[in-house]
Order: sequence, then C-alpha cells, then structure tokens
Amino acid sequence: MNTQKYKEYSYFYQIILMKTFFYSLTVFLLFSCKKEKSFADKIILHDSHHEKLNYQQFNEGIDEAGTCIIYVGKDTSTIELKYYMGMMDPPPPPLGFVPDSSYRKREQMLTGFFYHHFNRIKSSEKPVTFDSLSGQNIEMSYKINDTIPKYAYNLETGTIKKYKAFPVFIKNISGKKLILQEFKSLTLAVLNDQQKWQMLSNDNVMVCGDSRIQYQYWEFNPNEIMVLSVNFLKGKDKGKFKIFFYDHSTEAFLMNYDKSIIEKQRNLFELK
Repeated sequence: MNTQKYKEYSYFYQIILMKTFFYSLTVFLLFSCKKEKSFADKIILHDSHHEKLNYQQFNEGIDEAGTCIIYVGKDTSTIELKYYMGMMDPPPPPLGFVPDSSYRKREQMLTGFFYHHFNRIKSSEKPVTFDSLSGQNIEMSYKINDTIPKYAYNLETGTIKKYKAFPVFIKNISGKKLILQEFKSLTLAVLNDQQKWQMLSNDNVMVCGDSRIQYQYWEFNPNEIMVLSVNFLKGKDKGKFKIFFYDHSTEAFLMNYDKSIIEKQRNLFELK
C-alpha cells in the first residue's frame, strides 16, 4: 500500500470510529436519561367524587380522624380513592344500641369516603419484633405530579375535609411476610439549613406514646402493594423532601412549602 492510499484509508477509518463513538454516546445518554420504570406506573386511582380540594392549613388536622391508607393488596387494576378510618377495627356497638337517624346519616356519609374495617391487625401476648425496612425488602415510589384527594373526618364539626395530596406506593419485594407496626400516616422530612433531614409536621401538637403498640402488628405479604397519600403543603418556598416509612425513605424530590413551618415545629427530630 503506497503512502497516499494509506493516508486515505487512515482518514476514513478515523471518520468511522468517530461516528461510531458519537452514535454509541447518544444511545447511552438516551438510555441513561430515560426514567426508570416503577411498579406503580400502571396503577390508576379512581376518584368518584371529583370534589374541590384545598391545602390543609397548619394545625387544621388536630381534630381529624382517618389514615393515609388507601389500599393494601395485589389487585391494583381498579383502586377506589377511599381511606381506612383506622387500622384498628372499631368496637362493636353496645348491647341494645339502636341507631337514630343522625347516626345513620353520619355512617352513610362516612361510607362514601372511608373503610371502617382494616381486618389485618393482630395481637400478641409478648412484645413483637418488627422487621427493619430497607431497599432490600420494600420498594417505594411516589407521583409528585399527580393530585389526589386526602379525606379526613373532622370530629368537632362532623364534616369531611378534602385536601390536596399526592400518591405514594410501597411494594413488598422481600419474598416473605414483613411484620409491621400499625400507623396512621407517612413521615415527611425536609432538608433543613443544617443539611439534615428534619421530620416535618403540619401541626405542633404533643404526640403521646401508646403502650399497646409493641403488642400489635400486621403482616405485609410478599408482592403486596400499599397505596397511600401525603398532603401537599401550602407555600411558595421550594424545598427538598423525602418520605420515610419507618427505616426506609424515597429518593429526594422538590416541593413547595412555607419555610416558616420549620420554626413552628414543637420538637426537632432529625432522621438518617
């Protein structure tokens, strides 16, 4: 091969290598930027009420009943947007109780927004050892761009409150039953000025402990999915947040809030 032909061959070879490199780089970047699929992508929540929703004001939820739990199970084909009133089933009415018209009216109203019976809480005679949670046994996902209703029952006024919230999903990927505590809501944490994840509540009430909690549990079965909600916060400040479910948390995400809420907290709890 003479010198001229060798130069031409080297030139075209370098062109081919460069095109191959840029093509491979483009494909790599496309796949890297593509959003990772989640088990929650195909879950559709059905809202039959289509109510006007509001932001929950600070301390507004003090006299309210209801959990953040929408669904627990494996069949996610159709999930109605109703909430469990509590994980503990209500006691039966006293012997001889005859419901009057106001009682029946209230129960009929609640039935449209809440489930009364969770039917999964079990009791133990000895303190229960609960499972520690991590990315090895549960997967957490959220849809911060979706707005769903969060219903709560105001005990003082006897009315249904309707708040702006977004859905959170938790799946048991451990292959075994997970022994968990009863709970009412998920923990929201904000990255504070000290770069610590601080638990954030939309109230400043004193929370008392419950001595029975170590003796009651429920079983989160393999491949079951929990559908839950977290309230949006009112405000124009932008903060970085995580959602904690006991030991494990979601990835960080951005959400609006009023930064002054940090100063209103009764206690400072920082999470790992």
